Amino acid sequence: MTSPENSAWQLLSRRQISTREEALLEGVPDHLIRPLRAWITGYLDGRPDLIERVALRMRVALGSPNPEQLVDAVSASDPSKLLDVVDVALHLDKRLWWDLDVAGPERTMEAGLADWIPAFGWPKESRAKAVEVLDEMLMDAGSAFEVDWRQRRLQRRVDATVTTAAEQAMIVDGGRHLQASWAATYGRHPDPSKAYDEAVRAVEAAAIPIILPTDTKATLGKVLSHLTQASDKWELAIEGPNGGAVTPLTEMISMLWKGHVARHAGSPTFRPQHQDEAQMAVHLAVTLVHWFATGAVRRRRSG
Repeated sequence: MTSPENSAWQLLSRRQISTREEALLEGVPDHLIRPLRAWITGYLDGRPDLIERVALRMRVALGSPNPEQLVDAVSASDPSKLLDVVDVALHLDKRLWWDLDVAGPERTMEAGLADWIPAFGWPKESRAKAVEVLDEMLMDAGSAFEVDWRQRRLQRRVDATVTTAAEQAMIVDGGRHLQASWAATYGRHPDPSKAYDEAVRAVEAAAIPIILPTDTKATLGKVLSHLTQASDKWELAIEGPNGGAVTPLTEMISMLWKGHVARHAGSPTFRPQHQDEAQMAVHLAVTLVHWFATGAVRRRRSG
């Protein structure tokens, strides 16, 4: 048992009708406009430097660095742009960077009183505490977006288990490319082709030092070719009925590599990658990076 609150909880009326998960809401629905405006103005209050930078990034002209004026100017024609304000503010706020990366959370006085009470929490004056409130607000409102704590921005809501697996893969070789791929896939303004590019680069960064360590010009295609031709020299951690044969690995790499149709602009098959391709590519890359980083792909042991 962790927290008594459950993100999968539904209203009684919905539980009685169906067990299907409620659809997430795009943009800023009416019920989220007021609380989100209030959060933005509170977060930016007393921060003229941050207001000015956010306004510049949003291409908004302000008479003075006033948070209410910024919110009014941005949301007048399209309330969904409030999410862009949040996205930019989180990414530019260096005080938040400090609270997350240096100061960190503090041990709570209530720690140990109940198993659902966290042992650590953000101080009330911490910028991270305000962002935690924002994250809860978005979840309660059924927003399709949540806080990306690692990259200090908003991202499309992803299953928590999947997110955790991705975060673990991001700290090894190829992690920088995985972060870029994840942001381009699930960020406020997705870029599927960039996401796919970075997914391929992430796997290259993890695989080449293991499979072709002396080849300074190696690509994922070369990795695939080597593993296919020298498959008897490599094995997977799971032996299974095929004695750890790398066929599943080469099939996964082949799908990622050959599906990269945006790689060469002059080729007859060139086209921008689709969003669903980018999503599949980044999750495939997470698995492959993890396999290479943890030794699940290794030289076959003699005998």
